[in-house]
Amino acid sequence: MIRRNAVCITAGAALALSLAACGGGDGGKKAQGGSSTSGRTQLAAEQISTASQKAGTIKSFKATVSTDTTTSGQNVKMTGRISYRLSPKLAMRMTVPGMSVNGKETGGFEEILLGDYVYMKMPALSQQAGGKPWIKMSLSKIGAKSGIDIKSLMNQSKQADPSANTRMLTASKDVTKVGTETVGGTQTTHYKGTYSVQAALAKLSGDQRAAMQQMVAKSGLDKMNFDLWLDDQQLPRKMTVRTPAGSQVQSTITTTYTGFNQPVSISAPPAGQVTSAG
Repeated sequence: MIRRNAVCITAGAALALSLAACGGGDGGKKAQGGSSTSGRTQLAAEQISTASQKAGTIKSFKATVSTDTTTSGQNVKMTGRISYRLSPKLAMRMTVPGMSVNGKETGGFEEILLGDYVYMKMPALSQQAGGKPWIKMSLSKIGAKSGIDIKSLMNQSKQADPSANTRMLTASKDVTKVGTETVGGTQTTHYKGTYSVQAALAKLSGDQRAAMQQMVAKSGLDKMNFDLWLDDQQLPRKMTVRTPAGSQVQSTITTTYTGFNQPVSISAPPAGQVTSAG
């Protein structure tokens, strides 16, 4: 029971975050700037391309992620904080103080990723694990249980990696500038557009693409919308994700990025507080 519940939570988190890497939401303003639609699109596309290159220099970041996802008749809403270290070795820590499942408030959870192992801290799991607060699981074994290559997904950090996210957005054929807005006290330029999911996946490396395609196949997505806010350094400050109407997965995800290239310290929980689930 511990392992089954933990697998569901981890797979669900991977799905929600992978959707964040697939695109975004609907803009609420008319595009501004440029003398024609094609001209505006070309200029905006150039800015997205530059942002993709700049994002490739990010080695660590922190972000706040809010999600509202409905799949298989189950709605889950949550807001969490993520610390990510992309180099020299991937590590992640995600803290979700609380979440709502089908309108009912539940406890939150914490998740730490280090190498092949993920550590989960959740009251319901702790009770089943003899009182120890943390459950340790192998990503390889979770993948075998769920049928999803979660290890590859997590190790490539496609879910929240700004570099992979903006690289996928360069597949858009209709991106336009919406206007200027302030995000977290920082002046930004807001862009929006759509793209083919398969065209976006083609922008990724082979291993990234193969892992993401597993999630995409299960979600039934073929087209995405996106909104992206870039600062004056052409770095992403915010991305809003919304799947198209009628999709098997209905999801809105907002990621606000902070703390680029600042030291990120992530370590495993004390051994005495951990129960291994395989």
